[in-house]
Amino acid sequence: MHSGFNWSDPIFPIFWVFGWAAFVLIILYMKNKKRQKTLELIHKERMAAMEKGIPMPEWPDYDINGKGSMFEDLRSERCDNPKGALGAGAILIMVGAGMCLAFYLWPAVRQIWPIGLIVVFTGVGVLLSYLLTRDKKA
Repeated sequence: MHSGFNWSDPIFPIFWVFGWAAFVLIILYMKNKKRQKTLELIHKERMAAMEKGIPMPEWPDYDINGKGSMFEDLRSERCDNPKGALGAGAILIMVGAGMCLAFYLWPAVRQIWPIGLIVVFTGVGVLLSYLLTRDKKA
């Protein structure tokens, strides 16, 4: 009997999906932690100014003025690039097509190849959203 990793084991796709989800959550956590440290630094600066009796410094432009959450940061970045939805749609379509092909060519999971179509059609929806809402002048 061969000992080692068995690619047809259903645990591999489960770890793959949850691994990527954990990766995204870690990135969001690190971004929020950085934002929190920046706010603490600004607070210490302002408290030191108050203790010394000097005028408080203006709020520096750290992209936190008027932002309620880290998700608003993401929304403002998305609005800066009007073609972001076009790129996201193309990437989702290609990732979905790759998933379909990979699942189809992997004999142990061939029967679930249509799962990739979910990602393909999500990409098509994002692409259609871009086409319907884009500025006609550009």
